[in-house]
Amino acid sequence: MGGLGRVVVPVRVARVVLALSLWMIPGAGILEAQEMNGQGGEEVRLVREAADREAAGDYAGAEQILRTVLQARPTSVSALLSLERVLRVQDRIGDLLPYVDRFLEEDRTSAVGHQMRLRVLSDLDRVEELEEAAESWIEAMPKVETPYREIARIWQSRGAHGRAVEVLKRGRSRLGREDALALELGDAYAALREDERAVREWDRAVGSDGRGFTLVRRRLASFADGGARLLPALIDALVRSPVSTARRRAAAELAIDAGLEGRAEAIARAAAEEMAPAERSSFLVDVARRADGAGLHRLAYWAYSALLAAGGPDEQLLAVRSRLGELALALGDTAAAGEHFLTLEQAYAPGSPERRLATAVRIELAARDGDVEGALDEFARFRQEFPEAAELDGLAASIAAVLLDRRDTVGAEKVLAGVTGPRSGVMRGRIALHNGDIAGARVALLSAAPRLTGPEATETIALATLLGRLSPAGGELLAGAMGRAGAGAVADAVALLADPPEELRREERAAILDYAAGMADRAGLPAESERIRRLIVADYPDTREAPGALLALARALVRQPGGLEEGRAFLERLVLDYPRSALVPQARRELERLRGGAPHS
Repeated sequence: MGGLGRVVVPVRVARVVLALSLWMIPGAGILEAQEMNGQGGEEVRLVREAADREAAGDYAGAEQILRTVLQARPTSVSALLSLERVLRVQDRIGDLLPYVDRFLEEDRTSAVGHQMRLRVLSDLDRVEELEEAAESWIEAMPKVETPYREIARIWQSRGAHGRAVEVLKRGRSRLGREDALALELGDAYAALREDERAVREWDRAVGSDGRGFTLVRRRLASFADGGARLLPALIDALVRSPVSTARRRAAAELAIDAGLEGRAEAIARAAAEEMAPAERSSFLVDVARRADGAGLHRLAYWAYSALLAAGGPDEQLLAVRSRLGELALALGDTAAAGEHFLTLEQAYAPGSPERRLATAVRIELAARDGDVEGALDEFARFRQEFPEAAELDGLAASIAAVLLDRRDTVGAEKVLAGVTGPRSGVMRGRIALHNGDIAGARVALLSAAPRLTGPEATETIALATLLGRLSPAGGELLAGAMGRAGAGAVADAVALLADPPEELRREERAAILDYAAGMADRAGLPAESERIRRLIVADYPDTREAPGALLALARALVRQPGGLEEGRAFLERLVLDYPRSALVPQARRELERLRGGAPHS
């Protein structure tokens, strides 16, 4: 504890911290009330003075004041907690025990006092006394969960998970309830990797009415892998007897959290069938929202479709149908998307922004589905009717992309003529790249990038940066990949870039590989991005792309089961091998986070 040093906190901050701690400590509010009534004001004043001295680094002075307070009133919680903090800073935590003992002599059932005694004895590694203190607390409160829970927590903090289980099972026996301390037993069994028992206990903790689900969910989220190892079994347990709507809802949420889309849909369907209409609508909205947030497009599509089928106010149904159209596009079902947007187009008033948007999307879909001539005719009418429409930029770019993929550069340029905007600018860059004009492509992309946002802007800037490092041969390779990506074959585009020809310069090949890895990330191809970055790290360690590849690999690996050690090794390699890299501070933070101990699973 002496390693904390003399950390000086501003006096005003210390007072705020003290005020908050007094507010949260049971009984501490009494002091404030006494002060307002003219009673106990001296004690409050002294505790505040001690806080001021502590903030100024005068630990000896703060300690003397707090000892005076505790001599006068041994049960002053605020003074005792402040003294604990001051003694820890001085690495003399053992000096606190006499004051804790006096506290407990006055109040044998004080949870704060017993917790403090256990904490101090554990820190001092006085195991026999720790065991005696634990027994003393249990004897004082044998029919209350708190002692068993807190004693088990101390043993777990020491890595003695088996001892924690013993304490908790003893508490359950004393309390006489099968579900007593189930949450904590689940934690202890999970730490022991006794997964079946952990799941059984958390199932009990959730309960037949689902009331304990939020606590169990938080426990799972605290594990390094988000509880991925235990989730499938817990989901199965929640849909077994005793079956209830609340438990099914909980199981569906966990399945969504785990990305188990098919399992989540099966559970959600079964749950929805048993619900009354009003409850079903609320449930479907919740599933749709959660699935949308988790990127589970098929599940979201099912939930929104069920909402649409259930009916409701026209305005709400149009919003649902709009989202269904977007999800159909994400799922690659252009026929369904076209139907949804056609319905929207017909439902909204002529000239309205909503109708204009639906029309633009429908025209784009027609072009993508092969009806280019029809799309061009409708685009001409749309442009004439809405010459200033915001949708013109994206619509023109989409149709031009289809034409470029057919190698009709003249037609693509004709569609873009007179249209301004970031997406049409990106498309002009693609056309220039297709024509071998790398400089022109780069200028067009850099002009468009500031007007884009999010991933589009990131990708455009990355592409423009890459173009600045490519030879004509590299530009031709990239143009081919962009054509495949534009046609929807992103995996093919990544594969093409992931095998750059040997005649390209070494630095050029590394840059192309780095861009391919980023493209794989954006397309949701994690295995490909990992493979490409491993290639960069292994074969191009002397290039500017290597540090970034190491950091990205490490971040991906530490989230994978069994990947923690290799991820840490990549971070250490980045720090040691590339000390001047701008990414080193990030790598150090990641290492500190890992050492600071992501919870064990």
